[in-house]
Amino acid sequence: MRKIHYNLLFAIGLMLTIGLTTAFGFGGDDKNKYPKNMGVLSVKTSPASYPIKIDGQDRGMTGVNQGAEFILEPGIHKIEIAFPDGVRTREVEIIKERKNCVCLKYIEEQIKRPCPYDVWVSAPEKVIAGELVTFAAFNRVANSATPLNYRWKVTPESTVIKSGLGTSAITVDTTGMGNQTITAELDVTDDVYGKTCHQKNSFPTEVQEVKKPEKIKCDEFIPGPFDDAKARLDNCVIQLQGSPDAQLYIIIYQGTDKAGMTRDTYDKLSKRTLDYLVKTRAVDPRRISIINGGPRPKTTFVVWFVPPGAPLPTPDE
Repeated sequence: MRKIHYNLLFAIGLMLTIGLTTAFGFGGDDKNKYPKNMGVLSVKTSPASYPIKIDGQDRGMTGVNQGAEFILEPGIHKIEIAFPDGVRTREVEIIKERKNCVCLKYIEEQIKRPCPYDVWVSAPEKVIAGELVTFAAFNRVANSATPLNYRWKVTPESTVIKSGLGTSAITVDTTGMGNQTITAELDVTDDVYGKTCHQKNSFPTEVQEVKKPEKIKCDEFIPGPFDDAKARLDNCVIQLQGSPDAQLYIIIYQGTDKAGMTRDTYDKLSKRTLDYLVKTRAVDPRRISIINGGPRPKTTFVVWFVPPGAPLPTPDE
């Protein structure tokens, strides 16, 4: 078995820390830079610039290295800064002919811990066409109580899933899928950590075609006296007795020489051979086939051992 798995982490918190400091100072050369009887709000943020509203009105962006300055009437003003995780609001008092400095720092802290599930898929690497194959998912996190959602997809699309959809294991029928690869893909999520712990796994299984049995040539010989033929036939009978469902095919080629045309004709040899195998060797006649193979220069026996499902022999093969 091969195992495939993925490790993931999920974030469990975002923290925003805002430090607020206000500095006052408006004199010297600054008196000539700002309108009389007005105050100045200087806003600087780190690590980046963020959108700012003052009293509900968009006023652009905050400063980073240097504060962005906004001229305001004296009094209480509401400032809103849009940080990545939401808007932060503060009220600031603006004093006439004073600069009010606001410095804010956005800190994002991400705490990580292992996902409560770490799933891998297991299945046989190879099966024979027609067999049922099971693809099973296992959680490597011991004693995990997190309920999981299993979503299976199998390719090729013609593959038949017999059972298990929505569970941790599916059973697939491989009938007719010989010489193909079945791939089971699994999406695993839960109802709590699904976005950060979502896992996707797949496993391929090779489906091998059923190998058809092959016929076996047991013997081929030119007979002399029939006693010689009996000894050769006996060896094939022993092999036949070890396979109760097999057949014995005997092809007799009648010789065109003098012996073949008189003593060793097909009719004589086929009858003699059948009598010997049935009466002397007690072979079931239903398991014997004797075929006329046609002429050859000399009479020849070719004996085939044919298991169930194997192709039948033909003359001159």
